[in-house]
Amino acid sequence: MIVVHPVLETYAPEGFGLWPVTEVEPFSWLPLSGELSPAEVGTAMMCIVSCNDIEPDGSRPPRPAAPLDSFLTGC
Repeated sequence: MIVVHPVLETYAPEGFGLWPVTEVEPFSWLPLSGELSPAEVGTAMMCIVSCNDIEPDGSRPPRPAAPLDSFLTGC
């Protein structure tokens, strides 16, 4: 039987302060499971939502100035 375990590539949380995250090595792998600590869940969420942190290309509205507002809008 082949068993597949999902992982998430992580990066160091430099300057991130919206919620608790765990210290990780740059570009390491975080195994995703129901056994993550609260800080590991925070790290996973930080990495996933960082995809929202892109500069608008003209077809999207400008990002809000406040970090939490920008994070929540997905812009």
